Amino acid sequence: MFIKLYGTRGSIPVSNKQILKYGGNTTCVYIEASSGESVIIDAGTGIRALGSLLIKNKRNKLNLIFTHYHWDHIQGLPFFAPIYLKNSVINIYGPKNEVTVKKALSYQMTKPFFPTVTLDSLASKITFKDLKNSLRIGSLKINTIINNHPNYTVGLKFTEKNNSVAFLTDNELFAENGRTLYKNFVKFIKDAIFLIHDAQYTDEIYKRGWGHSTYKQVMMLAKDAGVKNVMFTHHDPHSGSDKFIDNALKSMRKKFPEFNIKAAAEGNTIILR
Repeated sequence: MFIKLYGTRGSIPVSNKQILKYGGNTTCVYIEASSGESVIIDAGTGIRALGSLLIKNKRNKLNLIFTHYHWDHIQGLPFFAPIYLKNSVINIYGPKNEVTVKKALSYQMTKPFFPTVTLDSLASKITFKDLKNSLRIGSLKINTIINNHPNYTVGLKFTEKNNSVAFLTDNELFAENGRTLYKNFVKFIKDAIFLIHDAQYTDEIYKRGWGHSTYKQVMMLAKDAGVKNVMFTHHDPHSGSDKFIDNALKSMRKKFPEFNIKAAAEGNTIILR
């Protein structure tokens, strides 16, 4: 399993000298199965660069999975070049609990929001599919869990052979009246080798009810589940400068020295064999 990050920022994309290390594009992750299938998680602004690379590498059979439909996770889709090519075959998966994935994506590609092309007029061959509790794409087994976030959102776990990676963006682990209890998140990631989790806040700036976790909360989850490799993602667009994230990493590494702790940066790769 090959994983590469193309967008690690939350809420809105940012561009300034203070975020060069970890990047300013919103959420997008690329996964390539050992069996050859291409899987994309979310279509934040990071998907634009990914699309150009996929075309260059002649990868035209794609699977795109949406965790939810907040703007920072769908806003890159109109600029994802493969959707305009007639040789592209794309399966698009998303939860249907509040709205179907096709309807959710069509909103932003109608006038006046996107004045040139509608979702139905795209040249690529797109199949929309409801995201189930579990599915298989090639050699990847994919399981979902309901996250604690405003509007229906899912976390994902990808398993191939004996390797599992959990990806939970936009998740408030200790949300009041949350959809999922903390103990169920522990159970969900317990066999994972790597945890990539939303850590938009420190404890000092934690905004309860906004659907995001703190660095310390994520480390509590990793400790309780016994997952030694942790990567923080969905960096805050306001306070989350490179210096801010570096300081948070330093603090967490000091408190949890037995863990391999990183912060997600655009271009980061994870390879599990």
